[in-house]
Amino acid sequence: MVRLDHVVRSAASRSRALTLLALGALLALTCAPAVEAQFGKNKIQYRDFDWKLYSSPHFTFYYYESEADQLEKVASLAESAYDRLTREFDHQVQDPIPMIFYATHSAFEQNNIILNFIPEGVGAFASPVRNRMVLPIDLPDGELFQLILHELTHIFQYDILYRGKVSGRVGGAPQWFMEGMASYMAKDESTSDKMYLRDAVVNDSIPSILQRGTSGFLAYRFGHAAFDFIEDRWGKEGFRDFLFEFRNTFGGRADRAVERSFRIDPEDFDLDFRRWLRKEYLPKLVETGEPSDFGRPFRDDKGEIQQVLSPAASPSGDLVAALAVTRGDLDIVLYDTRTRRPIANLTRGYTGSYEYLAAQFLTIGARMGRDISFSADGNYVAAFAKRERGRSLMIFDVLERKLVKTIEMEVEQQMNPAFSPDGRTVAFAGNQAGRFDIYTVDLESREVTRVTDDETYDGAPVFSPDGASIIFSSVVGDNHAQLFRVDLSDPSKRYRLTEGDWSDKDAIFSSKGTWLVFTSDRTGIDNIYAMELATGRTLQLTNVVTGCLMPAVLKREGAIDQVVYAGFWRGGFDLYLVDIDKPVAEVEVPVPPADPAVVQPLARFEPDIQVTLDEANRSKYRGFKLFVEDAGASVGVTSDQTLLGYTYLSLSDYLGDRRMIINFSSISSFSNFDVVYLDLSHRFNWSAQIFDRREF
Repeated sequence: MVRLDHVVRSAASRSRALTLLALGALLALTCAPAVEAQFGKNKIQYRDFDWKLYSSPHFTFYYYESEADQLEKVASLAESAYDRLTREFDHQVQDPIPMIFYATHSAFEQNNIILNFIPEGVGAFASPVRNRMVLPIDLPDGELFQLILHELTHIFQYDILYRGKVSGRVGGAPQWFMEGMASYMAKDESTSDKMYLRDAVVNDSIPSILQRGTSGFLAYRFGHAAFDFIEDRWGKEGFRDFLFEFRNTFGGRADRAVERSFRIDPEDFDLDFRRWLRKEYLPKLVETGEPSDFGRPFRDDKGEIQQVLSPAASPSGDLVAALAVTRGDLDIVLYDTRTRRPIANLTRGYTGSYEYLAAQFLTIGARMGRDISFSADGNYVAAFAKRERGRSLMIFDVLERKLVKTIEMEVEQQMNPAFSPDGRTVAFAGNQAGRFDIYTVDLESREVTRVTDDETYDGAPVFSPDGASIIFSSVVGDNHAQLFRVDLSDPSKRYRLTEGDWSDKDAIFSSKGTWLVFTSDRTGIDNIYAMELATGRTLQLTNVVTGCLMPAVLKREGAIDQVVYAGFWRGGFDLYLVDIDKPVAEVEVPVPPADPAVVQPLARFEPDIQVTLDEANRSKYRGFKLFVEDAGASVGVTSDQTLLGYTYLSLSDYLGDRRMIINFSSISSFSNFDVVYLDLSHRFNWSAQIFDRREF
């Protein structure tokens, strides 16, 4: 940033600067705590958002033109969520709730309401200042409804606990209470989410409600389970009593709220809660097992690898590439499948070619499919990585151990790369114009082709061995993913391969193309299955209490294929190896149909309330009205009786694009003021500053 100062200094040792103008990227400001940008790390605005407003009975929606066709759906989901929560909480939020939504997560990352960087693992957030909800909408409709329920629960919490006052944030509630309740009200735990709690229970690592330091993803799962326990023991009335008693405790004391609500000592609550969890999950461990009970674990003799998942097999079956956390870095690591040991790191060391690799459970949220793919000749590995405004396809040379090709594209939120048998194209899932579909990209021409094109959320593609068709998962009805096939000669026809009240994902063909290996949660837990395509005969290969997923098939000459899968145990992922011909059970399933399954559109999620848009409720956004977002003051006296004072105000518009920061400070009879105005609404930010600083 070039900073142009006009400073006038007088002989009286004081300075006054008027109309300081900073043009270009705003890189650093030290005048107030509210601004946290650092040199070289300013948040870049890659696109301009032409914001508009729409008012519904309980919300004010902020949207831009390219997502206008999603407004009716979002309004219907939001009003349905409000209707449900107002009955659950027996509470009404009096003022319209601002909901600011973005078409994709990469657009959401550019919001200025939170000035620091937002990693892809953060799905959304709610702000107690003006009760704002901020979220992307690139999810299946059922999951988007759960996301809105989750963030809207926070708005109800702010309104009930803090009574709408920003000052209520001081001494706030512990994370397990806030996030656990939001998850409990949204019922948003996926099968893979629940494996974290099951793992904590069977390995005896459940924290106490008295521990305020419980944080991270376990806090969500632990908190959700705590509220399930409260409902099971004391009912919905008990839940509401606990919430309102919590509000009346000083400093957010969960133990005091437990005593007042349930007339029980907090220590006894902990014991009863642990007993309830063990009764729920420990019998399942006896009936099932841990991942190593069903497959032989991969090992790291040097102890450098902390997490490893998303395996992809070489065509010979001798190598597996996987995403692994090595000494704190996320890399692509090669394993020898005979010794089950790592032999090389493809991405070791610093690179300026990308920020980080897209890895489910690690750098991005868990969805479906694998995050890397081996080419048919065994020479290349494909992965998506975050670069600037979004993700790009990366092709790594296995022999040279270096990045050889980067392909950028207009499609956003790409994941699940899968090489074609001839190595010329890569299939993947991506978002464009609000739809998640299957695409292919030609590696030479870089031309992107859309394979599926409908409202259904599609992901996790994989080519058949002859390259004539693609199998993938589609989310139908109430958040259930099912396996489908399309022939590339006519992708408009879908052939259903599985059906049921569960999710099937992560499909991969056996080496001869006669079996399909995939992940399914038909028992309530993610496990590995294999289905014979000609007959529909289905084998269950694992039966763990935590979860197994992302299978890869190893070709074995003169022997039946083996399967490598990622298993979760003791808080981390590892790889395991199992033989297809050693199942734990055979599953009764119908023979898949031979004709196209889709004549009518697939079942979709339907919200309780359907909103019809009224053009009279649309308006333009005018962002020059500022409100107080943060404030602080202090006063003191030094040991030599010198009086000190400091006050600051941080003002912002609803989108955080325009900000004013005001600082007043005084020492004895000397006083300073510092006023900064910032405009962050475009790629090129600018600021103006007026100050009067006197030296003491």
